[in-house]
Amino acid sequence: MRRVSIVVALAALLAGGCGGPKLMVGVVLPTSGVHKGYGASLMAGIKVALDDAVAKQSPPGIEAQYRDSLSNPEYAAKEANELFKAGALIIIGGATTAEAMSMIPEAEAAKRVIISPSASKPGLAESSNLFFRTVPSDDFEAAAAADFLVGTRKAKTVLVLFQQGLYSEGLLPVFTAEVGKLGAKLMEKLPIGPTDWDKGITDFLAANKPDAIFICAYGEETLATLGVVRAAKYEGSICATSAFVTGDVVKRAGAPAEGLYVPFVRLDLDSQQEPMKSFVKRFRAANNGASPDLYAAYGYDAALTALYALQGPPPKDASELLVRLMSLGDKQGVTGKLAFDKSGNIAHRPRMHVIKGGKLEDCDPSPAS
Repeated sequence: MRRVSIVVALAALLAGGCGGPKLMVGVVLPTSGVHKGYGASLMAGIKVALDDAVAKQSPPGIEAQYRDSLSNPEYAAKEANELFKAGALIIIGGATTAEAMSMIPEAEAAKRVIISPSASKPGLAESSNLFFRTVPSDDFEAAAAADFLVGTRKAKTVLVLFQQGLYSEGLLPVFTAEVGKLGAKLMEKLPIGPTDWDKGITDFLAANKPDAIFICAYGEETLATLGVVRAAKYEGSICATSAFVTGDVVKRAGAPAEGLYVPFVRLDLDSQQEPMKSFVKRFRAANNGASPDLYAAYGYDAALTALYALQGPPPKDASELLVRLMSLGDKQGVTGKLAFDKSGNIAHRPRMHVIKGGKLEDCDPSPAS
């Protein structure tokens, strides 16, 4: 097992931190700044798991320390460094790819583990043997969106609207390659922001009629883009990314989001199976009756992953901790099995959904597992 074999030399460094009476899990997420919406959802899910574990002292000695990244990668790295120095064995964090990338060197230096609930750039997990994530890589989401628009919706021409940054840099190459492979034409890629971007989209749609539009952006930017596209009286298929289904974005979107397609990991909040049943019940109790969203579920599963890895005798070294993390395939999370591939990627696949009457409905052509 590649991840274990290369970390035997880390044993002495980790043994001292693991041998004490406390098992610290650090959490570094944006609870302020531009990405605070994602941080709030992730944190809500994480706290359901960690608060319960700390209250029950299961595993014995468990404690959680929370830090605000301020939506700033440099600050995320600083907080991760301080938590590792304070004894954190695992940090849950890296809400965005940029934050995760800044935190990975701190994990490498400390010989400790990072579990990201939402950093989804392809190839990120392969960059470090100490990095795991409970969100699927964007490879899967990009391919699902392209396959649905071209294969199911029969789009021959596609317009891409994208928010510049690491998110689109990771996702769009996979999407555009899949569109081409399926025989459709990519008409244009138009940026969202920073100024007068709406005019470029409006002018393009006045002169062209693409069969489908793919919006690659975070939730708020997608919402703003939908307004521009609907105002242009566009009537074709529109697909956004899973970033749209965080917090109350779908609820606030209203009519412009009607008929929008979104690929994301299926959640059955009405399931009576564990751990979903307990997760939903405890989440609602802690959040004034509100139901968890997708990112809360990702956060919860990241916390579950950490807690399962720390159960039993404290891990005596880094190799034992990694063995535990790589051996969780029989453990069930709320988004699926907590099974990681050899690089630390979760093995989940998104399904296509459509917004109808303000609610997300599964419309994937493949049978639900």
